[in-house]
Amino acid sequence: PIPSNLHLLATQPRLLRAILLYCCSSCLGQCFVYYVLTHFTPLILTTVTTTRKIFSTLYSIFRYPGNRLDALQWVGCLLVFAGILVEMGLKLQPAAKRH
Repeated sequence: PIPSNLHLLATQPRLLRAILLYCCSSCLGQCFVYYVLTHFTPLILTTVTTTRKIFSTLYSIFRYPGNRLDALQWVGCLLVFAGILVEMGLKLQPAAKRH
């Protein structure tokens, strides 16, 4: 199977480019995760990751109309955004107001 896979890549340069782009994107993503973990808290990483995932979901829905969410899934998306906004609001408040 490996020689036939190599033959496929040799005859389909677009496939090879797509695989290389995917590999580079994955590497860059891992570097970003490492950077955030070493310079910030795990909570910040979780917030960034959740925000990225929700925007990816929304992009997929609007980019490809065949991808749809039912009412309960939309409620879930709204809850995620509400949680992110509340967290941002709490972080922007002065420390004295939080107590």
